[in-house]
Amino acid sequence: MELPAGVNRRYAFLAGILLLAIWCWVAFDRPYIFPSHVPWNIYSGTPQARPALDIFDYPPLDSSAIKHVCSKTQWNQSVTFICDDSSGNVAEVRNSILNCVRYTIAVGGSLVVPRITVREADEDLFGSNTTELDYMFDTNHLINSLMASCPQMRIYKAASTIANRQYAHGPILLIPESLARKVSKTGMLPAEEWRGLFYQWLLQYVAEDAKGPIIVRLGRSYLEYPIHDDDDDFVLHFGKILKVRQDIRRLAATVLRTLSSTYSLPIRLSEPILENAFVGVYLSTDDEGLPEADQKLARYQVQSQLYLNQAFSANLSLVYVASELGHEIPKFIKDASLQNFTVTAKLDLLKGKDRDDLLRDFTTDQQALVDYLILSKTSDFAGVGHSSFAWNVALARHLYTTQNGDELDGPQMFDDALSLIYGTPGAHPEFPASMWP
Repeated sequence: MELPAGVNRRYAFLAGILLLAIWCWVAFDRPYIFPSHVPWNIYSGTPQARPALDIFDYPPLDSSAIKHVCSKTQWNQSVTFICDDSSGNVAEVRNSILNCVRYTIAVGGSLVVPRITVREADEDLFGSNTTELDYMFDTNHLINSLMASCPQMRIYKAASTIANRQYAHGPILLIPESLARKVSKTGMLPAEEWRGLFYQWLLQYVAEDAKGPIIVRLGRSYLEYPIHDDDDDFVLHFGKILKVRQDIRRLAATVLRTLSSTYSLPIRLSEPILENAFVGVYLSTDDEGLPEADQKLARYQVQSQLYLNQAFSANLSLVYVASELGHEIPKFIKDASLQNFTVTAKLDLLKGKDRDDLLRDFTTDQQALVDYLILSKTSDFAGVGHSSFAWNVALARHLYTTQNGDELDGPQMFDDALSLIYGTPGAHPEFPASMWP
């Protein structure tokens, strides 16, 4: 081939080799993340994390224990439960939704995918005070888990899709525990007993031979269902029908990977518990409405020192902190540094666009889901007895211990090989009795 005048053959050959190399690079190893020193990279000034493996992902639940319960249940698809009053932090919302599903199984009814009531500060973001389940959890995962583990249950994605809705009776409001309180001082009844009371209650609104769907709106049910009246295998797995939404899982995985690389931790992030790595603590110092017995532990000075003492006993100098009140995190970091502890938090570990996305796109309750996931994996965990968030983390972690039965017998409220909940033993029996792990 004849080259234009003035073009050196040697340079032309080298240019051709370079172009061929670039073509091969793009064709066989396509670069989705460009090095930050390339001037035409529009994000060159922003640290970027590589796409993190979804270490918090798991498949839809296929539970033989739940299948067994559903197979013994007498089903009545004309009864449909709507549950849209679940509110509070992730632990409270999660437990309320799980109770709703459990009551639906108890009566053999149909279920509209639950909705979540958002806190007042966030209502304007959603146009009303309720929003979809995927505000916190993966909707498809719930549906697929119930289809696999309880195939007899009919599930509607929205109330508007209930079959023959135009002929429906209701919705009729029912606070689930109101039935139990008629016959039980504790307000708790096993599923079979509650089922009988439910159908007796229903007769005052709808005749036994009524035609058309019967819609019952269940009120918020939080710490009122006696979970241990179910089979142990049922209790251990039931909570897995709920899984945190994917984008939050990705951010939590990014936090963990950054923490691991920043502090050179020799850990496998996919392990359920990261041994000999760092302590996780949850500050719960908002004392509004707390009984007097909990007031002392709600003090920051008391709580923070207990946590640092626990880190010292665990021989771990790295601490991951989360808090109900974000302004206490910098204070804890400073106080811990005076005792030679290194403390970090999610906003320290998320960089650039990841950090901006978290702060811009997610509410406070959604941001707390990142902490919820991180704390589930810490080497050691500390919380206090009046905190539902701390209890839910500790109970979920308990599944990975070999302890069985003595975790409530120690000098503190809850004490196993992985977690410690501070407080007077037995002072909050509702959490171990009624919170799904």
